[in-house]
Amino acid sequence: MGRTHSKFKNLDPKSLKSALIVLGIGALVAFVLTLKNRNVDLRADVLERDEEKDQNVKLKVESIYGEEVLDLEVLSRTLSAREIESMKGDFITALKMQILGQNESFSSVTEPLKLADTVEGYPFDIEYRIRPRGLIDSNGNLSGDIDEKTEFEIEITYSLDEFEEKETINGIILPAKLSEEEAFSKKIRNYLDLRNVSERNEKTIELPELIDGVDVKWEKQTKNKVPTVMALTVLCAFLVLFKDKFSAGDNEKKRKEKIILEYPDFAVKYALLNEAGLTHAQVVDRLAREYKKSKKDSPLYEEIYKANEHVRSGYSLAEALNGMAKECKVREISFFAGMINRNIKKGGKISDDIRKAAGESTSERREKIKKKAETAGTKLLLPMVLLLLIVFVLIMIPAFESFSFG
Repeated sequence: MGRTHSKFKNLDPKSLKSALIVLGIGALVAFVLTLKNRNVDLRADVLERDEEKDQNVKLKVESIYGEEVLDLEVLSRTLSAREIESMKGDFITALKMQILGQNESFSSVTEPLKLADTVEGYPFDIEYRIRPRGLIDSNGNLSGDIDEKTEFEIEITYSLDEFEEKETINGIILPAKLSEEEAFSKKIRNYLDLRNVSERNEKTIELPELIDGVDVKWEKQTKNKVPTVMALTVLCAFLVLFKDKFSAGDNEKKRKEKIILEYPDFAVKYALLNEAGLTHAQVVDRLAREYKKSKKDSPLYEEIYKANEHVRSGYSLAEALNGMAKECKVREISFFAGMINRNIKKGGKISDDIRKAAGESTSERREKIKKKAETAGTKLLLPMVLLLLIVFVLIMIPAFESFSFG
């Protein structure tokens, strides 16, 4: 006992108080639920119907034959004819007040009506029929084309179970109050609409200089294309300004492909010059001078020319070739530069190795060309399908037009 007492003694008083409050709330909720869900004793109590909706009840029945649990759907209560008759007057009064909304009376309607399906506190279902059509929509909004007092009729059908009766409301819609500017604008519109319809056989529509004593000047508005042109101009300028960045990826890819295509011929030429007795530096200088004279578009020879300029400015040939390999970013050129640099350090004959590398590059180039040729047919498949669809449409449209469905 002493140990148990010591455990409770060490508890935080605030935590203990909170726990007791939680237990008290839980006990209260359990008690309420027990009262709500208690079994109904038919000898002492009754089942009460809801006025608006059905309710599901679970009953426990005890008898000499034992216990049985039943599920019963207690239907909502229906009103007697006397009860319905007694509430009709109040219902119609409440309904009319609801329909009026912000209007003072049905003889001077200027604001939207409220055509609700029900009235709070009454069980009737409501339907509306409005005459003439188009004057008031199903939500109670008024037509905006009312120029004079206009009579209307609302036929109301209200029902409950088998009961159904009708009520009719007659009223007048007054034209909306317009300012002088709004009224004059409406007169101009009405004038144009009238002339446009009544003088359709005329080539022109006369625009008056005076309407109701007010001077009027007319000007045919044209769509202002200046903002569109300016926007397109700015867009084009933007594309031109940054076109190099947009196409940088494609340009770089094309440049690499061209270097790979040029490499075999370049390597063979390099090997021939080297076999003729020229040193590597002399070969590079010779190729660079030939490129400068020819002025042809060749990214590989352009890099050779740059490498030669670096050698002239003081760099070693090895450094210049390594720089060229980094600029080209092509595997074949990196291999070529490494091969030349190793030969510069170790010496020996290198022309055969260069020719062999050129031959391998040529074989790879042929394989790439072959693969491109194979994939070209696949790329043409979609355009061919589109052309087939176009031809199909061009053939089928005249065929359908020739059919007679009459």
